[in-house]
Formats: sequence, structure tokens, C-alpha cells
Amino acid sequence: MKVTNGTSDSVEVKSKREARNPKTRCPNCDSIIKVVKPRGGAVIACPRCGVELEIISADPFQVDFTEDWQSEWEEE
Repeated sequence: MKVTNGTSDSVEVKSKREARNPKTRCPNCDSIIKVVKPRGGAVIACPRCGVELEIISADPFQVDFTEDWQSEWEEE
């Protein structure tokens, strides 16, 4: 949600729900991924395609392929 602060600037504001349950998209299948209290460095699996993803940032919530998955893909 964007709000104005009385000037021409707008500020991005997260709702409490968005802050507690951030979401992002799987880089493999584009499915929405939600994680409660994400921790940087944790490995999760996409609920749709099953690919292993590493949480590279908790705020903003971002994931990327794990190094193991990347090296398997490069070998093929």
C-alpha cells in the first residue's frame, strides 16, 4: 500500500498481515510463496514445484535457488 506524506512523495507501508506473513514468487514456477517469520539463510521448498530455495533476505522477503540446485542445473 502506498500513502502520501503530505508532499508529492509516496511511502510504501506494509500492513501488519504483510509484515507477519511476507510473500514472494518462486523463480522456477512463479507460484506465490508465503513464509511465517522468514530467516535469512533458511532453505525452503516451493509448495507447487518442490524446488529448494534459500531465503536470501527476510525484509524484503526474497528467495533464490540454492547453490546445490544451481550446480545440478549447470551439469545437465
